[in-house]
Amino acid sequence: MGGTKAYFAYEDRMLNNGLEKFTDLENKVYRAIELFKAVKLQKESLEKEVLKLKAQLEQNQNETERLRQEALDMKRERELVKGKVEAILQNLDNMAL
Repeated sequence: MGGTKAYFAYEDRMLNNGLEKFTDLENKVYRAIELFKAVKLQKESLEKEVLKLKAQLEQNQNETERLRQEALDMKRERELVKGKVEAILQNLDNMAL
């Protein structure tokens, strides 16, 4: 009879040990699921941020190109005005002689 009791006690310990291990595994799985959800949300947020930054980059590139073109136009205009001023000064010099 003592052997049977010991056997059942052994079975109870093994069952409890197995249940503890299963519970630990279950908790780890739930933590992994929560971590996965958090990472997924963070990924989605970062993807939105990337799209926003790409749009800003495109706007900045367009603005840079516009300003570059404007600077070239102003340089051309300055050269034109410089040429006209030099011509006027040359005419004034010729008149003074």
